[in-house]
Amino acid sequence: MLYLYYMLILALLLIFLSVSLLGVTLVPALVAKSGQLNKNRAMAVVGKVDRFLNEEEIKKMYQMTLLGPVALGLAGVFLFPQGKNLIGLIIGVVLGFILPRMYIGRILNARKQKFDDQFIDALMIMSSSFRGGLSLVQAFESVADEMPEPVKGEFGVVLGENKMGVSLDESLNRLYRRMPSPAMQQMVTAILLARETGGNLPVIFMRIVSSTRERKKIEKNLQTLTVQGKIQAFVMTGLPVFFFFTVSGTNPHFFDVMTHSPMGQKLMIICIVLWVLGALSIWKISTFKDI
Repeated sequence: MLYLYYMLILALLLIFLSVSLLGVTLVPALVAKSGQLNKNRAMAVVGKVDRFLNEEEIKKMYQMTLLGPVALGLAGVFLFPQGKNLIGLIIGVVLGFILPRMYIGRILNARKQKFDDQFIDALMIMSSSFRGGLSLVQAFESVADEMPEPVKGEFGVVLGENKMGVSLDESLNRLYRRMPSPAMQQMVTAILLARETGGNLPVIFMRIVSSTRERKKIEKNLQTLTVQGKIQAFVMTGLPVFFFFTVSGTNPHFFDVMTHSPMGQKLMIICIVLWVLGALSIWKISTFKDI
């Protein structure tokens, strides 16, 4: 009996040593690998906006993207009640991955919107340059010299690529991929056709300016008409959440039947799914794409 006792202790000791050795060898490798993957992800995300941000802003955005999952994961662990720390950790990490991308997407959309607002003036400058006898590259240089950011930077990129040997057609296509809009598409198409078949670019550009102005007037009218729908989407989306927290604050056990019974949990999941689908449907109806 004593022999079996010693054998059991020896077996447990060997298992402990094996697990410890495995942890010592695998855990640092996994941590290093995950850290490298997180750094690569942060560099890829920040790389979308690094060419029009200064060095300090790039550094802050890189740190936010790199440390966001860790910081929000720890915040979720401490903010969620005892017993639900794992759920808080998962939610925090997911938000840490999503929020920086949303923030960078917001920066990109704001830049595209600002570029679209300035693009009419850029077209008028190019039209005047053509009337004055300047070439296409000289017209781009006039836009880069006279216009503020972001038009100045984007046309500067086109000129820089052209000086490095990239064809003007490819540079214009890249510009359209960076700043897609109907007016940009019309400008690129007009320039490419004029280079192959000829055409009166000043007249074409003025027509593009006129059509772009009319399009913006229609967009503003549509935005005004859809404000009511957006307000309704906001109210209808927030009303269930407001009702839940208000009732829970006055009667903490009011929703116990929904959170503790199996049937109530199923109904709660169905309600959340329908709530999300309804919010997305209302928001989708009250928004419009570029015309």
